[in-house]
Amino acid sequence: MADLTEKPDADASIYLHAELLPNIRHITLYISLPSHLNTNNTSPTITLSESRQAVTVSLPGPFSHVSDTIKLPARVNEASRHTLNTSRQAPTQPANDSHSARQEYSFRMRIDSEDDALPRTEAVDDFVPWTAADMGPSSKLRCRRCAGLILDAPGLDSADSQMSDASDGWVWKDLPSGNWAEMMDFWHCHKPDPEDHGHGDGEDGNAQTKGYGAANQVVARRGTVLVDVVSFLVAEEDCRGVKKVQTLASGETPKDSSSLACDTCDSLLGTEDPVAQGWRLFKTSLSATIANPSTPQPTWHSPPTESIIAAQLLELIERESTRRFVIHSGHSSGLLLWAFNPDFRYSNSSAEHSVTAQRAVKIFFQEIADVDSFLDPGRGRPALLSVEEVRVPVDVMRELRGVLEERNAMLPGSAREFREWRVGMLHRVEKGE
Repeated sequence: MADLTEKPDADASIYLHAELLPNIRHITLYISLPSHLNTNNTSPTITLSESRQAVTVSLPGPFSHVSDTIKLPARVNEASRHTLNTSRQAPTQPANDSHSARQEYSFRMRIDSEDDALPRTEAVDDFVPWTAADMGPSSKLRCRRCAGLILDAPGLDSADSQMSDASDGWVWKDLPSGNWAEMMDFWHCHKPDPEDHGHGDGEDGNAQTKGYGAANQVVARRGTVLVDVVSFLVAEEDCRGVKKVQTLASGETPKDSSSLACDTCDSLLGTEDPVAQGWRLFKTSLSATIANPSTPQPTWHSPPTESIIAAQLLELIERESTRRFVIHSGHSSGLLLWAFNPDFRYSNSSAEHSVTAQRAVKIFFQEIADVDSFLDPGRGRPALLSVEEVRVPVDVMRELRGVLEERNAMLPGSAREFREWRVGMLHRVEKGE
């Protein structure tokens, strides 16, 4: 935001926001200005840079010293210079912001067809924070809230025979996607009867080597950490400072008796997984040291909670082909989210945002007063289709609400609502950042 050095009683701030729409190869630019600037039928001066990758907006007198610049998410074509002529359109006042002394211009510019910097399709798991590739043999995990150590160097206090390679450190492995697990369940239930080729037990001899045999079940093993989108699957014996709980100090009631909490601060860390014979620790509750050959001393890292939630939604979109989610923490209220655009980029001129384009999921959201009634409307009332239920800890729910509220307030007035929905964003992880 630009600040005034004179006339402090007059609001002459400029607010710029740009969104890249890659499917239709356009950038939408919003310019928000004080409404009193239009009393003399004057318009701001909008200038596209020589590189066509930035826009500068300057105010007319007596505020000619006020200007702001935004870097666009992609380079636009030469015709955009003509598009940015404010004399060709009248400013508007957002209908949902009628009491605000702001006016807005909006422009849609076409992306340069020769722009090599346009985002390309990334790897399937490019949105997942903390994959096995990010971790190293000496990586550790600790509680995000109190920094209590949870996963230290393996094998320090155990002579278990399964830990023969403990001196090599932790082994990190990515779990297969939910689609793979569902296909394996389907195969076990519906595979054709194999012919007996002398094995005696009637089981396909290839079942074990090809991974679909009944014994090839994912289970926790000492010294190995299995990684999925939102959690780590570890052996109970490898953890320290973790306890099983019925009720948390925060007042949250776990959904079952298998919940795990930090022994020091009582924050929720994860749940038991009886099928996998291990513990699932939530990434939202942890900090970790990640593999970085360029850094001699390990540093603790915590991905933003919103990027972990975004990854969970993106994984469900890929696996279940649904875009709507009910998110709650076990209480009566919750949020209904619509992942309107799973992958888009935007730029913003507010001081708390980077000058470079941000990668995010565009979210439409609304409050739900009664989650149970919403998910199960009862006999004689239509049930919702293609809605996934996502349960998160209380602290994560509180942070998610705060982020969506903050991003909604960040948007220009005319872009904050869409029919009965409010608009927000959740930042995605981008590999190579």
